[in-house]
Amino acid sequence: MGIAIRNVSFSYPGKDILKGIDMDIEDGDFAGITGSTGSGKTTLAYCLNGLIPHSIRGKFSGKVHVNGFDTTKEKISRLSRKVGFVFQDPDWQIFSLTVKDEVAFGLKNIGARDIDSKVMNALIMVELDGMEEMMPQNLSHGQKQKLCIASVLAMDPDIIVMDEPTSQLDYRSTMNVYGILKKLNESGKTIIVIEHNTDLISEYANRVFILDNGTIIKEGSPKKVLSDRKLMEKLGIKIPWVYRK
Repeated sequence: MGIAIRNVSFSYPGKDILKGIDMDIEDGDFAGITGSTGSGKTTLAYCLNGLIPHSIRGKFSGKVHVNGFDTTKEKISRLSRKVGFVFQDPDWQIFSLTVKDEVAFGLKNIGARDIDSKVMNALIMVELDGMEEMMPQNLSHGQKQKLCIASVLAMDPDIIVMDEPTSQLDYRSTMNVYGILKKLNESGKTIIVIEHNTDLISEYANRVFILDNGTIIKEGSPKKVLSDRKLMEKLGIKIPWVYRK
């Protein structure tokens, strides 16, 4: 069923953020959303898991359907089983006293079974196994980011949304995270990344959306979108190395 967004607009008092967004993301897509700072990328992502309009207040209009669920009518707790979200700043997301408790938190809330094994599997995937008893505040920033990803993976959602997932990671960790996302996508998960690194998008995504001033101005395959030199230069977005010929 995928994601269907129809004529979605969102604004704070005196400031329009999204303006009549229409978007379709199919089951199994690996979608990259990019654009200049302030173009509305993160706000759009918040519409996918119900944070808008349920938690983030403003003027919202339009429709967002995720796997058949109307996000305006479903509770965030229910949507979290369908859409896993990783924030750009992991400190917004982490609050438990140990690494294992952080990963287990969502599972306990939904009454999941085999919590310990699910926690360990998620930690192994992000290379944090062996750190189960550590306090999250003692982790590096990159390790905190991996912990947030593990918390989402443990819930096994159909759709995973990541807001600048590797902005604070070194090269090795970045490749590790995108390797995980690639494997999840190949297993059938829908992956959506908000990403400034167009080299990563061109390599891993099969669909790309460019936002500018609250609207989608171009979408399609990475080559179709990211090789548009005139548009990319106008928006100040880096052209991927593969298309700089």
